[in-house]
Amino acid sequence: MRFLKQVHSKNFINLSLNQGVNVLVALVVTPYVFQTLGEDVFGVINLSLSIVMLFSILVNYGFHLNGPKRLALVRHSLEKKEVLINEILWTRLFVAVLLFSVLLLLINVFGVFHRQSVILLFSTIILLNEAVFPMFILQGLDRISWLAYGNVVTKVIYAFSIYLILRSPTQAKWVNFLFGMSAFMVNVVLLHLIYRAEKIKLRPPTFSALQVRFRENFHYFLSTIAGHISIHGGVVILSNFISDFQLGQYALAQRVAFLLRLVPMFIVQSILQQATRMYHEDRVKYHAYLSKAYITSLAITLFIGISFSLGAPYVIRVVGGDYIDFSADLLRVMSFIPFMSALNVKNITKILATERKSELVKATWVTACFMVLASLIGSYYYGAMGLAFALLLTEVINFAAHGMMLRLSASPNF
Repeated sequence: MRFLKQVHSKNFINLSLNQGVNVLVALVVTPYVFQTLGEDVFGVINLSLSIVMLFSILVNYGFHLNGPKRLALVRHSLEKKEVLINEILWTRLFVAVLLFSVLLLLINVFGVFHRQSVILLFSTIILLNEAVFPMFILQGLDRISWLAYGNVVTKVIYAFSIYLILRSPTQAKWVNFLFGMSAFMVNVVLLHLIYRAEKIKLRPPTFSALQVRFRENFHYFLSTIAGHISIHGGVVILSNFISDFQLGQYALAQRVAFLLRLVPMFIVQSILQQATRMYHEDRVKYHAYLSKAYITSLAITLFIGISFSLGAPYVIRVVGGDYIDFSADLLRVMSFIPFMSALNVKNITKILATERKSELVKATWVTACFMVLASLIGSYYYGAMGLAFALLLTEVINFAAHGMMLRLSASPNF
C-alpha cells in the first residue's frame, strides 16, 4: 500500500488508466471507422493524422520535456507559477498559428499533400488543441488525475460524435476534426479549472519574454522534432511506396502498436521529478531508484510485447471489426516496439534529470537520420513489413545513441 501512495506510483497509475481509456475507445471506435471508410480511406485518414502530429509536436516546442520540472520548482510561488504557465501557453499558441499558416501555404499555394488536402485542413484543429493541452501544468502540480478525468470526457464526446456524424467515406474529413475538437473543448475547460484552483490569471507575456522562452527551449525543440520524425515519419515515407489499401492495413496495426509505445513514455513522466530531486540530494538513492524503475519498465513492456504478438489475430479482429491477415502479421512484429523503446528509459531519464540538452539533441538526430534511411530502404524493398522492422531497429539505435552520448559526456559521479 505504501508503494501505491508514492507520487510517482500515483502518476504512473493515472497515466496508465488514462491510456486504458484510449485503448478502450480505440476498440469501440476504430472498427466502426474502419468498416465505414474502407481500408484505402482509413489509410489516408491515418496518414493525415501522422502529418498533423508531426506539426503538432512543433507546437509543444519541447516544453513537455522540461516544463513539468520547472513548474514543480516554483509551484509554491504564485507569481512565478503564473508567469511560467502563461509564457509557455502563449509561446505554444504563437507556434500553432504560425504552423497553421505554413500548412495553408503548402496545401493551397505549393500543392503539397494534394491527395489528402481537405482531410488535412480539417485535421489542423489538433494544432490548436496541442497549444492548450495542460499536461505540463498537471504534471508539475501533481494533478495527473485531472488529466485522466478530462481524457474520459474527451473520448466519450469523440466516440458519440463519430457514431452520430460518420456515415460514409465522403465524411472522412470529420474523423480527425472531431478527435481534435473534442479534446480542444475539454482542455479549455481544464485550463479554466486550473487557473481558478491555483488562483492565477491569464495574462499575455511581453514579446521579450517570449523570445527568452524560444531561445532557452531551442535544444529541446530540436530534439522533439527528431523524436517525432522517428515515430511518425515512417508512415509518411511508406505512403510513397504502397497503395492506400495497403496503407490502411498498416495503419490498423500501427494504431495498436503506437498506443502501446506510450507505456515507456509514461514511466519516464512518472519518475522524472523524483529522479531529479534524488540526483541533487542523494546520488546513491538516485542510481538505485533509476535501476529499479528501469527493470520494471523492461518487464512490463516485454510482457506487453509477448502478449500482443501472440494475440495479434484476435486484437486485429477486435480493432478492425474483421480479421486481416497482413495487419496481424505486422502487429506480431510491431508489438515489440514498446520493449525496444523501454531500453532507453534509464538513458532518457538521466539526460532530462540533468538537463543535458546537447547530448539529447545529438542522440535524437542520430536516431532520426537512421530511421529515415532504414524506412526508405525497408519501405522500398519490403513495403509495410520493411517499415515495421525498420522501426524496431530504430529503437535499438535510439538506445545505443543515447547511451553513447552519456558515456562520452558523463562525469565520474553521473
